[in-house]
Amino acid sequence: TTGLCTRTPRSIVSMLNDTAAFNSTGVAEDQVTLVGLFNQLLALLFPIWPWEPFIVMPFALEILRAKRKTGLSVGFVTIFAAVFCLAHGVGFVQAIDTVFYGGSGICACALPGAPDDIDTKAMCNMMAIHIFLMLLMGVFFARIALSPSRRVPVGGLEAVYCSRAALFFVVGGVSQGIPYWAVTFQYPERFEEFMRADGFYSARGITPGAVEFVSPLVWIVYGLYSYGELMSLVDSAGNTANDKASVGGALPPMV
Repeated sequence: TTGLCTRTPRSIVSMLNDTAAFNSTGVAEDQVTLVGLFNQLLALLFPIWPWEPFIVMPFALEILRAKRKTGLSVGFVTIFAAVFCLAHGVGFVQAIDTVFYGGSGICACALPGAPDDIDTKAMCNMMAIHIFLMLLMGVFFARIALSPSRRVPVGGLEAVYCSRAALFFVVGGVSQGIPYWAVTFQYPERFEEFMRADGFYSARGITPGAVEFVSPLVWIVYGLYSYGELMSLVDSAGNTANDKASVGGALPPMV
């Protein structure tokens, strides 16, 4: 099979009483189902999804930190992570369909720019894992965001920011990157072609595959940088606590 997008979805779609064939957008041709409705929404969102701001985001947050507005950075990362990650729930049913039932799930609509002659099965499975990881992270950050005392704590903002940024950008970057990595490992000889062609997700000329490929890498690098900053803060606090053991030094708060 070349391209999981072209297969007729079964499994969970059948469980939702769908006996209709799906067209290229993932919408049932003669019957609207839950999977079809979600995929119809995603088919509208993917082509207009702004990948470029994702590359800029880490730099903007660092500028805020440099201006000593760490509290604003903490609030933004926390609330954005909660909302952005939970929004991936639109693809939850499709992800289950892909991973547990072998259906095409979210891939019926998510890869409008993918070449017709490639097998997207591995890419689709990685996209499903991406959905699961983002939802788990969304629940984690939502619990923090809903607590006024934890959303932007009074003290230790540098450590709080670094810990949250490390988690969000590393997990978010890896989960966004693995679908592209999967198809790249399958077709390493076509890497340059994929990078120059329209992005698999956006299918627009102004956003080539290179943008969609690099964006997650920027997030991962920034997340690792934030983790390194956090470890420096922890080491510094630990040394201070050892030097001033009589007054009971404490490690900075984390997430």
